This record gives sequence, C-alpha cells and structure tokens, in this order.
Amino acid sequence: ALQVSADPRLNFLTGRSSALALTEPAPSDATLDQLLAAATAVPDHAGLRPFRFVIVQGEARERFGQALAAVAEEQEGTLSEFARNKLVQKAYFAPCLVALVSSPRVGVKVPTWEQEASAACTGFALVLAAEAVGLGAVWKSAPVHEGRALTELLGLAEQERFLGWVNLGTHGRPTRPRAPEDLSRLVTRL
Repeated sequence: ALQVSADPRLNFLTGRSSALALTEPAPSDATLDQLLAAATAVPDHAGLRPFRFVIVQGEARERFGQALAAVAEEQEGTLSEFARNKLVQKAYFAPCLVALVSSPRVGVKVPTWEQEASAACTGFALVLAAEAVGLGAVWKSAPVHEGRALTELLGLAEQERFLGWVNLGTHGRPTRPRAPEDLSRLVTRL
C-alpha cells in the first residue's frame, strides 16, 4: 500500500483533524477578521467572490439553533422534544460560529457549480486558518439546510445556499491524530 511520509512542513495538513470540543474564549474580532480574510484567498475563477459569511455569537446562537429546528420541522413535521433540543444545541458547540453561504453570481460565464466549489473551499480555508493560529475549528452541518427560518435568519437571496458552518473556539480537549492515508485506495495514475 502506497503511503506518504510527509515533509515536516506538511504535517500541519496531513495531521489535521476536527476539534472535538470547543470552549471560550472565541477569537477576538481582529483575529476573526484575519481568519475570514484568509478564507477568501481560495481559488475563485474571475474573482467573483461567490461567497459570504454570517457570524453567529452570543445570544444569536439561540436564534440560529431555533432556525435549524424550525427548518427540520418545516421539512419533516413536528419533532420530538429530544430531536428539537439536539438541533438547537448544535448552536452551542462553540462560542463562535461562522455560517458559510454560497452566493453565486448569475449571468456570468463561470458555471454555478464552480462558484459553489469556491464557496465550499472557504470553509476548509477558515478551518486551516483557525488551526494555524492555535484555535480549534470544525465544519458542521445539520440534516436539513434549506427552509424559511434559515433563509430569513441568514438573509439568503434566491440564488444563495447555506453550506453549513464552522465552529471556532479554544480547544477543550486534544484532537485525535489522523492516521496516514492509504493513497492506493484513492489515487489512479494515468
């Protein structure tokens, strides 16, 4: 099985794993601005910036959690109290959440799928930026992403799409090291 012995400079990427628990403090506003600036340095055909971010902190986490639950009920019907609370609690995993919004430009030659791919890259770039400065981060989602409550809360335009969110905070416990990947399962050479 082909495995890569990573260059020490790449260990940051190859050993990366999602944060298991996040606590206060959240990143400062200045640090958050730096992280978001780094997140926008993704591949972006024609420089369209087909993405945007919605920061959710403090009391706004309750509104975000309630919107997740409302969207689930909109699509699945009335939830049990346990299921509803589980969705609401997703908003409290970290002191800061950054909702990722794909915001493709219409009427341009860059296909929508490519613009959405660029928007998705911002999520991973945000996670990497947070980890680079010693913060914990994890990209999260919910069983449903589309519905009136989230559209209203996030101010989504007709062509926009909620991609999930990145939880940010201080590591609450150590992450598990990632095992080296067996590339022979994933790579074909032509």
